[in-house]
Amino acid sequence: MIGSTITLIKMNKTTSELYWMLRSNSSFQNPYDDPDILAATHVIDKSISPILYIFGFPGNAMSFYLWQRPRLRHSSGYYLAALALTDLLFLVNHVLFELYKVWEVNLLEHPVVCEALPIIHMAFQYLSPLLVLAFTVERYIAVCFPLRRQEFCTTKKAVIVTICLSVLALGLGCMQGYFYQYDTQLGYCHLRSEAVTGGNKSIWSIWTWVTEMLVFLFVPLCILLLNVIIIREIRRLARCNESKVVHFQTVTTTFTLLLVSFYYIITSVPVSIVYAVRYEFLPSEQTFSPDLKSKYRKFQLAKTIIEELGMTHFACKFYIFLCAEKLFRDEFMHAILRVFCSKKLHTSDYTQHTVLQTEMAEPENETGPVILVAPSDSEYGSNETTM
Repeated sequence: MIGSTITLIKMNKTTSELYWMLRSNSSFQNPYDDPDILAATHVIDKSISPILYIFGFPGNAMSFYLWQRPRLRHSSGYYLAALALTDLLFLVNHVLFELYKVWEVNLLEHPVVCEALPIIHMAFQYLSPLLVLAFTVERYIAVCFPLRRQEFCTTKKAVIVTICLSVLALGLGCMQGYFYQYDTQLGYCHLRSEAVTGGNKSIWSIWTWVTEMLVFLFVPLCILLLNVIIIREIRRLARCNESKVVHFQTVTTTFTLLLVSFYYIITSVPVSIVYAVRYEFLPSEQTFSPDLKSKYRKFQLAKTIIEELGMTHFACKFYIFLCAEKLFRDEFMHAILRVFCSKKLHTSDYTQHTVLQTEMAEPENETGPVILVAPSDSEYGSNETTM
């Protein structure tokens, strides 16, 4: 029974992939897994995840760098830099789980790693939507209460809020350290039996359902509500002649953040819904019927596709910024040109140094050596504390 459970663990991709990947209690063992469906989900997993890594790793790394540039280092920029770093570290952690789950590389079957990686994995998942909520609330204050913007929308406040949200996400993730344990006798990582006793009413199931619904459904709905209010306020300001200046100052950044917020909602809410209804499709030993078996197979395939689409919000934010934010594009081009010009400058300096060494014995001409000076970052903009 244990051997079949481990095989099922490594072949099955689930809505909450960490939770279902390591399940070991009998109430979650599915004798109805269709080999063709499992093969299809396996192919989807192996094909789409590497593409997300190819776009996500450089995109998030570049976003983290650019949002710390002087012209983008406003309060929203701090949230977006933290979000880029969170997404980058989540993808690193996701690679480890994909190697274990899809490619069957033995990574979790070690003491400490078994308990620590689930904590980190879930902490990053929790932190990402919380940061999206944070900068959405900040945009709400900046647009709807512009007179309070100088008080609440500052870089100092952004740093404090980011630290607090990180502690909260880590605290929520620490429960995974209790749920999972390494069995030294059997040599594998699994859910501890006392955590899953009671099936759907176990502490593991209740905690999982509550946190999934709170962080991955309630938070996106709050973001959606705030976005609707922000859009209505922007439209109202656009109709007021006396408010055109305020509208002009906030509309560009607000539009970009709205795109990020809506993209997160579109990609995350379907995953949460699939997770919420999973018990309707999950067979058990007491519910053997051809109809339920067929529904479960279709559910498995649909769930895998929805999960992969949901993963895109961890990888594609950089490209949203690049398309929607002119200042972000300018900083990106500036970074590319700075690297290119730096190489040219290095080549020029090397050539000049060689020429000077060759001509050291000759009399120095009247103009003297030429010194090349690279433009400083201050020429491209100054630091802002509020947005």
